[in-house]
Amino acid sequence: MDTSILETVAHATRLREGPAGVAAVLRAVYRAGSLRLQEAAREARLPLPVATAIRRELEKAGFLERKHGLSLTETGRRFVETALGLGVTHDMTCPACGGRGIVIPAELRAAVDRLAAIVADAPPVDVTLDQCPCVPDTAMLRALLMLKDGALEGRRVLILGDDDSLSVAIGLAGRALRQGDLTRGVTVVESDPRRVAFLRAAAASDEIAIEVIEHDLRAPLPSRLARAFDVVATDPPYTLAGAKLFLSRGAEALTGDGACYFSFTQWPAPQLAELQRLFLDLGFVVRALHQGFNRYLGASVLGNVGDLFELAQVRAPDADLPVWTGPLYTADANPRERIYVCAACGAETVLGEDGTPATIVALKDTGCGQCGGKVFRRRAGAAPG
Repeated sequence: MDTSILETVAHATRLREGPAGVAAVLRAVYRAGSLRLQEAAREARLPLPVATAIRRELEKAGFLERKHGLSLTETGRRFVETALGLGVTHDMTCPACGGRGIVIPAELRAAVDRLAAIVADAPPVDVTLDQCPCVPDTAMLRALLMLKDGALEGRRVLILGDDDSLSVAIGLAGRALRQGDLTRGVTVVESDPRRVAFLRAAAASDEIAIEVIEHDLRAPLPSRLARAFDVVATDPPYTLAGAKLFLSRGAEALTGDGACYFSFTQWPAPQLAELQRLFLDLGFVVRALHQGFNRYLGASVLGNVGDLFELAQVRAPDADLPVWTGPLYTADANPRERIYVCAACGAETVLGEDGTPATIVALKDTGCGQCGGKVFRRRAGAAPG
C-alpha cells in the first residue's frame, strides 16, 4: 500500500519529524484502540498543536475518526497493518510505574499531599519566563530518583530555577524518610522575586532547610557558588539557548565531576542531536534518559510531558560564561509563534508589541482589539512545534 499519505500529511502540517511523526500518531492510536488526542501526542512525542494538525489531516484522508477519543477507520486500520506492518497491540508499559522505573512508596503519599497543598498557593506562572510547574508527583519522583542514584544523601545540591518546587519536595522527602535533611545543603537560584518569596515562605512554614538566592543566570554566578556543589538540577527554558545558559552555569557550579539532572521538552531527532552536542561541548555525557518522566500543569503545547536526562560531568569548563545578552526564552527564540489571528474578524495580534498582552492566555482574557473576539489561532506559517 502506498505510504505517500505520510509525506503528504507531514508536508501539510510542516512537521519537522517528517513522515515518521505521522506514523507515530497512527501507531499510538492503533495500539490503544482509541485514545484522547493529548495521549496520542504524548505517545508520539509531539507537541499538542502539531498532533492536532496531524489529526485534522488524517481525518480528511479518512484514516481517523472521533469515537470515544481518536480511533482508526477501517481504511486507517488497513493502512497501518498493510503499509506500516503493524500488528501488535499489547501495552508493554509497566502499570505500576508508568514506564518511569520508580514509584512513590506509601509512606511518602502524605508528603506528596503536603507538597500539593504548598504549591496550590504558589504565585501564578509567568509564561514569558517559560515557567511551567510540574505536578507534585513528578517533583517527588525526581527527588526519589536523585535519592536512589546517590545524588542527595551527603551531597551539596544546587537547583537552577525552581518553579517545580523540587527543593520543597527534597525537604519533605527527607523529613518523611529520616526525620531530617537528606543533603548537606540545598541551594536554589531563582530570578523571579515572587517565586523567591514563595520558596522562602514554604521552607519556613515546614521547617525545611533551603537557601534561596535571587539571581538572574544571565549574569555570572555569585563567586561563592562556583565549584561548590556535587549535584545540579534544572528545568530550563525549552530553547537551545536556554539549555546552554543553564547547563553552563551548572557546569561552573559543579566541582568538576558532579551530576546534573536536566529536564527538557521532547525534541525531534535533529534538534536532539544539537542538544546532545551541547552536552558534550559543556563537558557532560548522558548517563541515562528517562523518556516522559516529567508531567506538567498547563503545558498542553508540550503534551504536558517532558524528558529527564541524567548527566555526568566529565570535564570542568575551561572558562566561565560571561554575561548572557542573546535570546533566551521561547518567545525570544521563536517570534513567529507570537502572531495570532482572531477567528472572528481575522485581525492579527503580535503578543507583547504595541501594548498588546504578552501571552496568549492574557490575549484571550482581553479579547481582540478589533472586535473583542476571544478565539485565536496562530498565523499560517508560524510553525507550532
